Amino acid sequence: MIRLLFDFSNGSYHATPWGHHVNEGLVEWPPSPWRIIRALLATGYTKLGWQQIPDEMRHLVGALAAHEPSYRLPHATNGHTRHYMPIRGWQKGVQKTSLVIDAFIKTDGALCVDWPGVDPAQHSILPQLLARLSYIGRAESRVKARLVTGNEDPPGLIVSTRRAERDDEPVRLLAPMASEQYDAWRLGSPSAPDDLLAALQIDTNRLQEEGWNFPPGTRELIYWRPASAFSSVSVPGWSSNAAADRHDTALFALSTDKKRDVLPLMERALPTMALFRRALLSTVGDEQQLGGCPELTGKDKQGVPLRCKHRHAHFIPLSLDSERPRRIDHILVYAPMGFGPLAERGLRRLRATWAKGIDDIAVTLIGIGKRGAFRKVGTEAIEELGSGVTWVSRTPFIPPRFLKSRGKDSIQGQIHAELQRRGFPDLVVAPVIAKPTDEDDFGRQAQRFRRFARLRQGKGDVPPAGMFHITLTLDRTVEGPICLGWGSHFGLGLFVPRQIDRAADA
Repeated sequence: MIRLLFDFSNGSYHATPWGHHVNEGLVEWPPSPWRIIRALLATGYTKLGWQQIPDEMRHLVGALAAHEPSYRLPHATNGHTRHYMPIRGWQKGVQKTSLVIDAFIKTDGALCVDWPGVDPAQHSILPQLLARLSYIGRAESRVKARLVTGNEDPPGLIVSTRRAERDDEPVRLLAPMASEQYDAWRLGSPSAPDDLLAALQIDTNRLQEEGWNFPPGTRELIYWRPASAFSSVSVPGWSSNAAADRHDTALFALSTDKKRDVLPLMERALPTMALFRRALLSTVGDEQQLGGCPELTGKDKQGVPLRCKHRHAHFIPLSLDSERPRRIDHILVYAPMGFGPLAERGLRRLRATWAKGIDDIAVTLIGIGKRGAFRKVGTEAIEELGSGVTWVSRTPFIPPRFLKSRGKDSIQGQIHAELQRRGFPDLVVAPVIAKPTDEDDFGRQAQRFRRFARLRQGKGDVPPAGMFHITLTLDRTVEGPICLGWGSHFGLGLFVPRQIDRAADA
């Protein structure tokens, strides 16, 4: 057996899994055997000056292809950056841009690869290749690689083709066929390259031109990665026995590879959040039907809605792109009761959602952690998680019960009850309702609120009449999010601190 150690010089690893678009925000972690072997071949051509593959390299590739490696992963976090790349042409005096998502893994240690069936004494060319290997994956993934000797086991999370724990998640990795297996397979594919080495050297353009769904000579292996492979964005570690230590917030970025801007409008917050929740629950599987994930479903094992003062998940639509302020480009999932292991696993597995007229929206997990860690994304503050005394509607408030002119079913009575159920302080003065005819910003927002969807996709309860822009003044400063009224778990009734409060806090 050989043991390879890859130390990422920049602390980040960039590589898109085979069969996925770069804007899906996925990273192939750990690197596939196919990718590692191709990197070694490329190093021989570029750094050792090969004109053809030496026999020693042929023997090494044959030995590597015949066995399946296992991995030891360092602690890591996943993240991404968003770039608007200029493309040809102008539109209304503004240069056209195309969104590109660069997803990556940040590591705090070296990646270890154990490859059985290979005797380092018989393959002296391997240390030469590893010493000259400059990157793996995309060129940003600068790496220092070396062959490790000794019997000590390095630290790290074990990833192999054997499932060790119930909550391990499957990862599909490409690996080359063994040489004998390739020769037998090629009999049924006469257009394939002559041998395994030739297949490993085909570039992506040729694969696309010849219409290969997978690189010829490859097989797909299922590896099992521990659910704890990625750390949270806050202080790592939480105990499933103590709800107070649980993570309670997850932030996702939405993107699409369509050429035009087709992310959902904020006016469709309710159905878009409902579909997002449906996609998320599909990652949990049958266990959510058994009541194993109440923080996401809002129901107990008998299917009865929880009576927990709205402490289960809220799906909050965000628009963080100042150039497209009416499009939902991020989603915040906030559950005051905290996420259990099943919920965390589902949140980490989510890769796509959909919306009306949009079949496939790529979902990228930015991080899971405590609410306070998400008050800023980069240099941008998330207003919905701000603090203040005066709060104004970001999305329309719909009373949960039919309105009456006074008493507990009036606007003030229903808002008072909603605040009380969620543990917020009471109102100092009566809520101020903006009229669509008002000649100010709140009046114009109230007019726009009329365009908000009031029904989910498919079946759903019909809400009481009325969609209102409300200003609330509380008796003390509180921290967001504040979500009140009908549909408050799906993006409606969302409030943000008034700007004068935020300026005073600054």
